[in-house]
Amino acid sequence: MKNFTVKDLVTQVTISVIYVTLVLAFYFMSFEAIQFRIAEILLVLVFFNKKHTIGLVFGTFIANYIGAFGIVDAFYGAAATLIVCILLFSFKKYWIVSLLIFPALINGLIISLEISIIYQIFNEYWINFLWIFLGEFIVLAVLGIPFKLTIDRLPHVKEIFIA
Repeated sequence: MKNFTVKDLVTQVTISVIYVTLVLAFYFMSFEAIQFRIAEILLVLVFFNKKHTIGLVFGTFIANYIGAFGIVDAFYGAAATLIVCILLFSFKKYWIVSLLIFPALINGLIISLEISIIYQIFNEYWINFLWIFLGEFIVLAVLGIPFKLTIDRLPHVKEIFIA
């Protein structure tokens, strides 16, 4: 990312603000055992420009910091989002499969570990993994794929995210 402009900074801050706003607006669904984090649909932005990783990771960090588990969740969630964004951009040719699998898998693995450590419930790791995987998968299948297809069909909107 050699040429990071003021426009890029404003775009990344805007993505972060939208992510945080969606998490807080749907707080009741964003931090439970079965998470349906609507803000995760923004992951599709990485398919248009890898710079959007910055806004997504920062947005995740802030939203999770404000959430129930504070700084610990902020670091675990931001790490998971960073890994997911790298995988999504790396496999953007297979965007539907990668969008359905990578966020669900990575968040399932990492956030389940976080929950196991915080609550000392290592025997429930795979149950938590399953619930987190399922919630992420459903959100991206039902909302994420249509969101990406909609952006693809709207050239003026798509232009905003490519630049």
